[in-house]
Amino acid sequence: MNLLTVAGWTVRVAGLVVLVLGLVVWTGAYSGAVPIHMLAGIVLVVGLWAVALLAARAGAPNTLVAVAIGWGLLTVAFGLTQDQLLPGDAHIAVEVAHLLVGLVAIGLGEMLTARTRRGAATA
Repeated sequence: MNLLTVAGWTVRVAGLVVLVLGLVVWTGAYSGAVPIHMLAGIVLVVGLWAVALLAARAGAPNTLVAVAIGWGLLTVAFGLTQDQLLPGDAHIAVEVAHLLVGLVAIGLGEMLTARTRRGAATA
């Protein structure tokens, strides 16, 4: 098993955990899951960064790598500050945006992993 496989699976597993725990918190079933959700989100971003760096090393476009790294920063910053944004009834918009930001992070990790694998297979 190579590093790209480990990083790709880190994004997948952490992404699934984040989505499930986010749903648990969002429905109000268990607010105690927030710290675990946050930790899993950080693990997801670290996995995304690892995939991005491995993709860069394999020759992926610098723009795509920079977007993935920047998106990881945005994901962490938004996740850590979302409770302070638009309090009240309008906060649902922030929660939906938080979900979308996380889904894009997972998608970027998947895309970079697949693209790097295809590049390695053709080399």
